Amino acid sequence: ALTAISRFCKWAIDDGQLLRNPAHAIERPTVPSLSPTELSAEQRSILKTLIERQDSRRLAAIFALGYWAGLRVSEVSTLRIDHCVLNQRAGAITIVGAKGGKTRTIDLHNEARKALYAYIHQPAVESEAREPDSPFVFTSQRAASLRQRDQPDHLSARGIEHSWHQLKAQASHSSWPLIQEITFHDLRHDFAHRARIAGWTLEAIAVYLGHQTKDGAPAITTTARYTLPTRSQIRTQLTTLPG
Repeated sequence: ALTAISRFCKWAIDDGQLLRNPAHAIERPTVPSLSPTELSAEQRSILKTLIERQDSRRLAAIFALGYWAGLRVSEVSTLRIDHCVLNQRAGAITIVGAKGGKTRTIDLHNEARKALYAYIHQPAVESEAREPDSPFVFTSQRAASLRQRDQPDHLSARGIEHSWHQLKAQASHSSWPLIQEITFHDLRHDFAHRARIAGWTLEAIAVYLGHQTKDGAPAITTTARYTLPTRSQIRTQLTTLPG
């Protein structure tokens, strides 16, 4: 809110409506950072099992890009087929025009590569096969009509979120409480936590997730928020504190 007011006042100064920016006299309040979601081993197991039971290459690829590559919903939604370089041994994708207008190319974890390769190369006769005339990897069910109106025919971010909610709804009565609050974006947070545990530096995580400034430098402050320890982790560490 303070940033918005400051920018409005700056516009008013440029337009000659104000002589100074009164927002500069307001002290910015300290807002404690909330620890991003880190999934438990049981939550990860439940989600992976649900994906396997769906027997959907499309859904498996979408999940893999969130879980194994840390992609945002919007990045999955607008991924282009010509920005995917995949074979049976290696794979990389280029994310163009992501948050902040940034572009990055990342190598894929083998699990993400396999899922994406299987989806893209499945027979066109399959019900979930991508629309071959579309430039996008994940196409909308209304792809043909959207193209006729000169509109992007990719699966929308809202469509991915809808599929995510439908997937979680397949959980058992006992599993549902454990995953009901997990969002697709939480997969990105969990990726950062797992990368940190695996020994990645904050710089490496920042570059991979696209946390970079306009000049390409890693935005460590943003990444650090993604890898903050949770309260439960600190509680566990308290038990090992020497006296």
